[in-house]
Amino acid sequence: MELSGARLFLTGATGFVGTLLLESIAHARARAGADLRVVVLVREPLRLFARLPWAVQSPWLDIVRGDVRTFTLDVGAIDYAIHAANTGSPEEIAADPEGVARMVVDGSLRIRDLATAAGVRRMLQLSSGSVSGAHFTPAPPITEDDPGVPIGAGAAACLARAKRDAERALLVESRKSGAPEIVLARGFALCGPWIPLDSAFAFGNFIGAALRREPIRVSGDGTPVRSYLYAGDLIVWLWNLLLKGEPGRAYNVGSEHAVSISELAHRVSDLLGSTVEIAQVPVPGARSHWHVPNTARARSELGLEETVPLDEAIARTAKWWVEHGGIVAGQS
Repeated sequence: MELSGARLFLTGATGFVGTLLLESIAHARARAGADLRVVVLVREPLRLFARLPWAVQSPWLDIVRGDVRTFTLDVGAIDYAIHAANTGSPEEIAADPEGVARMVVDGSLRIRDLATAAGVRRMLQLSSGSVSGAHFTPAPPITEDDPGVPIGAGAAACLARAKRDAERALLVESRKSGAPEIVLARGFALCGPWIPLDSAFAFGNFIGAALRREPIRVSGDGTPVRSYLYAGDLIVWLWNLLLKGEPGRAYNVGSEHAVSISELAHRVSDLLGSTVEIAQVPVPGARSHWHVPNTARARSELGLEETVPLDEAIARTAKWWVEHGGIVAGQS
């Protein structure tokens, strides 16, 4: 592992991506002897310990408690940083979209400032494909240079604009002397272990319903189009972006294999055994929301690829939740 002997600063350790990153580090240390030490910022250390019990007795893991906007960092020199902190729950975002938006921008700049003070060489900022705004069918896969911008007054649009503002502010500041090199990872839809089974994520909700032998319920008409990158591929992509991505450049992180929400529901149903209920009938000729990335940049510049097909991703995620999440298939 190229990071062996280095120190990494990680935010968002209790989120989906942060948890996967920590698990990949623990795996590399155990299997390959990688001597990577990690400083993690978390608001609630007990939540981290409940999620990853092995973290309690991991001497290579230093825990800093605090919020991205207010914490202090006094742990010596750090080589790399990954800012993967969640922006808040859907309820928090809906209740105070402007406040959450400020946290996204201010928190990102504070992480950058403290990374600069700690001597960080390279920083990976987890952003979102939503920064290019909403797209509708028919549409090509979304490139990093897409001219679209988030519009509207809703919470989702407010958050997308904040992520875009954070990207721009970081790239401006990264040109200053002594600042770390910054690479942007624009995440699209993801799946795999730790994906919540009862949140705003259709992939997890559908699997949760199927494992409980409940109907898979689609709240809309099922026509929006997404694509899903599996956790194992995601982690490979992120580590490569941190180490090899071009500084000052954004890279789409996601799958190019488009699937409608209705098709996803039926594929989960076919693989895991369930029924599908779609609340609304599609309107003939209506345009559908499209959120599928073009990943040519990551593939051509870094040699990255998607290795886990959707059906296998569904099966692996369901198996992981049965084995690790206390879910007994077929029981409610």
